[in-house]
Amino acid sequence: MKRGKLVILMIGLVVSGLTSVHAQSKKEKIEMLTRRTDSLQRLLSFKNESVIALQVKLARLEGIKEAHNEEIQRLEGKSDSLKELLIARNATIESQAAKIAQLNTDLNGLQAQQKDWASKTEALTAELNSLRPKPVDAGITLKEAKAADTPKEEIKTGNVVSGNKPNPPIKN
Repeated sequence: MKRGKLVILMIGLVVSGLTSVHAQSKKEKIEMLTRRTDSLQRLLSFKNESVIALQVKLARLEGIKEAHNEEIQRLEGKSDSLKELLIARNATIESQAAKIAQLNTDLNGLQAQQKDWASKTEALTAELNSLRPKPVDAGITLKEAKAADTPKEEIKTGNVVSGNKPNPPIKN
């Protein structure tokens, strides 16, 4: 019995030793798990703070996006009005260009007409000059006028026509 008691005592000591080792190992596991939990909580807290910071940045970016969209719409409206103004101005320019072309055509016609009239004026002036007596002939006498084949009515009155002015009567 002594031996049985000793065996039981030994078994008890071994079991209590194992239990204590096992208990110590459980304690270490709990501490290790507690450290891991704390580490995970810190990591989770950091991640949450990062998510919150990203949400704030996202909200700012959305606000900036809305402001830019409003600016883009304002600029598009301004661009559209400028395009309409440009179209209207181009139409005015085309209209003025058509008027200029018409006026140039009219001017060319008038210049041709002026040249025609100038040539007719020159011809009439030459014809008129050929009909006028020469300055030397201005003081001719009645006998000279008859000799120059002056029409009879002018000889009777004694006036020799020179241009548009009648000559004063010639006294013999």
